[in-house]
Amino acid sequence: MISSQIPIHKTIKDLYLHLGLVMGNSVETFHISKHEELRERLPRKVSPFRNSFYEVSLVLGGSSLSYQINQKTFKTPKQYLVFNAPGQVHKWEGIQGDLSGYVLFFHPNFLGELFQERALSDFPFFNIYEANLFALDESNAQKFEFYYSQIFENYISAEQPQRELIKANLQAILWLCNKTYEERNKNVTEKKVTDGITARFRKLVNENFLAVSTVNGYAEMLNITPNYLSQTILQTVGTNAKSIIDNRLLLEADYLLMHTDLSNKEIGYRLNFDEPTHFNRFFKKHRGTTPGQFRKSQS
Repeated sequence: MISSQIPIHKTIKDLYLHLGLVMGNSVETFHISKHEELRERLPRKVSPFRNSFYEVSLVLGGSSLSYQINQKTFKTPKQYLVFNAPGQVHKWEGIQGDLSGYVLFFHPNFLGELFQERALSDFPFFNIYEANLFALDESNAQKFEFYYSQIFENYISAEQPQRELIKANLQAILWLCNKTYEERNKNVTEKKVTDGITARFRKLVNENFLAVSTVNGYAEMLNITPNYLSQTILQTVGTNAKSIIDNRLLLEADYLLMHTDLSNKEIGYRLNFDEPTHFNRFFKKHRGTTPGQFRKSQS
């Protein structure tokens, strides 16, 4: 049944409760479990949801299922990684009781301020606009399994969980994910390297796109001039800063049109457009189709 909203889970514990799983009080900014411990209790089908934290999970075996990220639906391979960035919409159907591997969630602040602000925003597989679930060959699957097993063993240690060892292995996983991503996309035109301003700008847009819609507004939040922000974004990303703001608003419109029963008028107001016609014009200008036509094409 389609509802008027897409649930967003603020905490890892909230996600588990949504899935009908009761976890211990230790589930805070980081959590790892084995699929073997959860698979019998997971719902076969789950409606669209999103989280305010990151996921990078490893599947090493099990029956194939249908997994949707944003607008892309995957028929899962035998072994794969799946990623979830804060605010990104996921859903699945067809989970069987034979999954194996690890499910891993963490809040940005788990890895520390410097890493979370710069590095996490730079990893392409955490780009909210992308749908990232990719197959692993046996060699890469074994490499990832080693790091996940190290984290899991430290996490369930009878002594105090070894937080620094967990963080070190998680960072190793993320850099290995980055290497794997680059190998998979080596024929794609090389992207320009981002910097600290670009990373902070993207993070601020993702958190404030409903309230702040101008380059001037974000420049003020970053304590730089609008011109300097625009030049930096153009040099590092190859597009203008306003496009990034508009694209985040469009992505939210896509989510609401695809996964809720809100009318076009209600969606326009939810996205802070003064009039429904303004939302319709904005959407058609960027998508080349009306909200109603887009919704029909996705049904």
